[in-house]
Amino acid sequence: MVYRQDTLQAEDGRKNRANSIRYVELASPGDDADGSRRSFGLKPFWSKQSGAGERDPSSATSSPWENQALLWFSFSFAVGIGVYAALPEEPSWLLLSVFFTGLVLFVVWHARQRYLSPALLLVLACFAGLTTSSLRTAYVDGPRIGEEMNVGLTGEVLELSDRPNGKRLLIQIETINDRALEEIVFPSRVRLRVPGDTKIGVGDRIKTRARLFPPAGPVAPGGYDFSFRAYFMQLGATGFSFGPPEVLPAQDVAIGPHPDTWIQAIRDRIATKIRASLPDDQEAALIVALLVGDRGGINGLQQENLRAAGLAHILAISGLHMALFAGGTYAAALFLFALLPPLALRFPIHKFAAIAALSAAFFYLLISGGSVATQRSFLMISLVFLGILVGRRGLTVRSVAFAGLVLLVLAPERLFYPGFQMSFAAVICLIAVYETWRDRVEPLAAGQRYRKTLSGKIALFVGRWMTGLLITALVAGVATGIIAAHHFGRIAPYGLIGNMLGMPVFTLLVMPMGVLSLVLMPLGLAAIPLAIMSFGLTLLLEIAAFVAELDGGIGAIGQLTAVETIAFCAALFAALLLRGKWRFSAVLPLVVGGVLLHLSPPPDIQISASGGRIAARDAGGNLNWNGARGSFQTDIWYQAEGITGDAVKSRKMKSPQRVCDPSGCVIKAFEKRPFEPKGSFPDRPFYIAMPKSLDALVMDCRYADLIVSDLVVPGVCGASLVIDREVRERRGAISLWLSRQVNSDRAIQENNRLRLPSEEKAAAPQIDAIQYAIPIIPRPWHKKGEVTRASLR
Repeated sequence: MVYRQDTLQAEDGRKNRANSIRYVELASPGDDADGSRRSFGLKPFWSKQSGAGERDPSSATSSPWENQALLWFSFSFAVGIGVYAALPEEPSWLLLSVFFTGLVLFVVWHARQRYLSPALLLVLACFAGLTTSSLRTAYVDGPRIGEEMNVGLTGEVLELSDRPNGKRLLIQIETINDRALEEIVFPSRVRLRVPGDTKIGVGDRIKTRARLFPPAGPVAPGGYDFSFRAYFMQLGATGFSFGPPEVLPAQDVAIGPHPDTWIQAIRDRIATKIRASLPDDQEAALIVALLVGDRGGINGLQQENLRAAGLAHILAISGLHMALFAGGTYAAALFLFALLPPLALRFPIHKFAAIAALSAAFFYLLISGGSVATQRSFLMISLVFLGILVGRRGLTVRSVAFAGLVLLVLAPERLFYPGFQMSFAAVICLIAVYETWRDRVEPLAAGQRYRKTLSGKIALFVGRWMTGLLITALVAGVATGIIAAHHFGRIAPYGLIGNMLGMPVFTLLVMPMGVLSLVLMPLGLAAIPLAIMSFGLTLLLEIAAFVAELDGGIGAIGQLTAVETIAFCAALFAALLLRGKWRFSAVLPLVVGGVLLHLSPPPDIQISASGGRIAARDAGGNLNWNGARGSFQTDIWYQAEGITGDAVKSRKMKSPQRVCDPSGCVIKAFEKRPFEPKGSFPDRPFYIAMPKSLDALVMDCRYADLIVSDLVVPGVCGASLVIDREVRERRGAISLWLSRQVNSDRAIQENNRLRLPSEEKAAAPQIDAIQYAIPIIPRPWHKKGEVTRASLR
């Protein structure tokens, strides 16, 4: 009999940790006919498949499952949420719950009988994400209005934010047209825009008459979808008030404010003190955004400069903000406790300081607005200080996975928010890089010979700090750049320069003064740190403007599709998270993303859900839009083109591409081609008609290729495609791709016999692909609301 004792090191890889996992394996080569060994002890129950426990998890040949099980479980949970969103119709939450319960029972039985396979766990996580998403959708379902209407309402102001065009209120409805909310079917929350000079505050009960609209659907297929957000916010209508609302007397106010109202009141009070202490400029607006999370006062130019410089992430209250606030509290509490020798010598004062830091982090979470990035950073900083309380290291990939999993379980729709995606992508990549760096650099003990002198220590500290800043900016820039290209159609090519110049100012000057101002504000001593913070932000804005000038618009690269974004993110995660030969698997999604990027041209025609706004390409391949003035919708369309700012205004459609008369308009559209084949005939236009009269409709049915109209189109219309009001109400915005169909001379002459003589031998255009914003069977957030004017009578 041969006995062998193996020692497995703890997951954090530190050699001097005492809490390693030990087991004894009894081996007898002759016991089994095939020479296999039987093992006993505390092996992980998936070790028979993955080999966990038989090699160092940090080795080059270790499995992706080892040391990262929770992260891959969270990834699989996210995949389940994505599968739910991609389903063509809404599944039954009851059936999914039954199937999920059965799968859990099967997994438990399988684990007790044999072992728990990683593949089975990932399938369970995926189905858990699918089921959780369906349950969440059913839980938040509520009334929504289905048409425009004027109503008189009263309610309590839950949130208030300043906007360039007025103030925006979130209102908890109490009465509609003098009828209590309990008596009728109506949304419990609506969002209103009121005049900017309205004297109103959070917690006030107001009375007003308003114009309400259903939450707007997607502005383009695969584009921003406000109805999705509104559905999960339980926001049933948006609109504006007819004049300033009336604030009801104090004696009419119900007993006791809502907790959210109390927190919002604190935030508003802090913002008011900040504005009173500083001039009314962009620095004050940025300070309000950094300390209480209200970005309403920041103008578009400053946001664009920060975005072009790669510094827009400072506006999201996340890890750095939370670390400085909670870390500063921890250091201050530890210092104060150390001044008391009886306490310091008898009790673990570092744990008391950790409790104080946790309390400070929770307070900052409340006053900062609780965005997704702030919630993620709070959960992670809480794990760090909980690690201090229990004697474990808290900042690992597992802590990020745990934070993401908690947030997704509570609200699966967060997976599709840009803030969630950017925050977690950056943090996961950064921790993976720094863990690899630690494993490879620390054993080399670089710089040991310089630590004996003060100058050597200072040089080593500065060098490491600058190197860390460089790596952080590079890795986070790549991770967030992929997602920014998907949501906003642009990246920050000079973001590395912007972060290297701006982040030292932000880290060493701006945020420490911000934390100090919050501490001193109750004492009335916040003016000095706020002034210093404002000076630091002035430097930061100058740096952002300088880097934005270097950009020159080259950061607008066009919009990545969802599949391309997933492929590039998968390649990045595989390259940073996997070890050894597994890293080569990053090549596959990278190649897939590159091929899809090459084969996915932007649409040639864009049609709004209202039908009044159309964008189409001219003969030169440029996308031009029709309408009186630009809008949010045109901005979203041109994100896919990589065009922003004033360049969008120059793309307004003109004659001869668009010809209009009192009976309607006709637009000529063309296909975008990278090159013109030698000797080819010029394109015949693809004719888009927008008739306003029946006579024009009859004529357009004979000659036009596409008709967009609010008129009832007869079934014998000869156009290739008809998009009327009913189609647009059901399917929303529409995108079309064109291609040329090269026919024989006779066929061309037959098809074009009614065209101009110069188009006799042109290639006939056709619709190559069409994409609708809303599926045939609408999902719950796209369904038409049940509240109408008739239902309120």
